[in-house]
Amino acid sequence: MVLTLACAQFAPVGGDVNANVARMAKLLREAAGADLVVFPELATTGYLPGAEVAPLAEPIPGPTTERLSALARECRIAIATGIAELDPASGRRYNTLVVVDSDGRLCLRYRKTHLWAGEERWATPGSSFTVAQCDGVALGAWICYDCRFPEVARMFALAGAEVALVGSAWLGPAEEWELAVRARAMDNGIFVAASTMQGTSGSMEFHGGSLIADPHGRVIAQAREGETTVIAAKADLAAIPECRARLPLLSHRRRDLYSPLVV
Repeated sequence: MVLTLACAQFAPVGGDVNANVARMAKLLREAAGADLVVFPELATTGYLPGAEVAPLAEPIPGPTTERLSALARECRIAIATGIAELDPASGRRYNTLVVVDSDGRLCLRYRKTHLWAGEERWATPGSSFTVAQCDGVALGAWICYDCRFPEVARMFALAGAEVALVGSAWLGPAEEWELAVRARAMDNGIFVAASTMQGTSGSMEFHGGSLIADPHGRVIAQAREGETTVIAAKADLAAIPECRARLPLLSHRRRDLYSPLVV
């Protein structure tokens, strides 16, 4: 199976969900022909201090995901985006990446498991690594700081993910962002499509360009930092077993030696 992965990057308007979803709709239409488009972390609200983002959190499904579902159906493109989630039952909030398929159905919800400094003031860390089928593709997902933890990508790869989707608001050096994305792809023999926020929010400056890496860790599409743009690349899923035949990293793991990793 060959699919076209795309990443859209832009600078959200802090706190203006309507403006941000409208910008996302424009970028989605520019991605005509893609099978799936990934947007940045917290793309719908902007990456804001906890006191500002918490009131914007909403249920999933909810008003924003309903709008995204309608866009997905209209454009016949699956959408992955960061969103501030509110769980009405518990009152907890999460930094979430949600995926709707090209029919507008919710197919994946990932809650950020490794919270960056300050995020714990408004968000609860997630606790699961669920692989989901979306338009015939096995997807995993993670968010920003999670990319620095090899265990996250490995969990998804072991659960059968072929493609990982990453939403980010990267505050570290741009070269570390690219290295982390490429390494997670190469470590596990998977495609990684990673979209990162642009611009600034208060004193925070976001770095790096969105990129797509193949199972060998090679960059097959990349955006320049600071641009509002969409990048796309063909992902031939047949490359995954071919890569793993040459580099059988998953099957060569020495699990008998790894117990200290969970201490």
